[in-house]
Amino acid sequence: MKNETYKGRKLQTTKGSGYGYSRARVNGVGLGTHLRNEESTMQWMRGTIDYIDREPVNGDRWGAEWYAPGTYELCEENHPKTIGEECRHSYCIKRAAH
Repeated sequence: MKNETYKGRKLQTTKGSGYGYSRARVNGVGLGTHLRNEESTMQWMRGTIDYIDREPVNGDRWGAEWYAPGTYELCEENHPKTIGEECRHSYCIKRAAH
């Protein structure tokens, strides 16, 4: 098992039951099984976080587990959004338009 904190997110990998597989978790939420070893899975999670951090919080693309605690808030529908701003999730945008 590997654990680390990366840019405020708690990352964890555990060796899977099959050859070359590992299981991934971000901030305690399971991401399933990946056909990689534990270090490759960690690199994938770090790269995904770097990609996500280039944009404002977008609950239409990424779940709350991908954001560092304290950097987002949840809308009424439990989508992550930028603190003090409108939710960018497609459901919330359509609902607000009506």
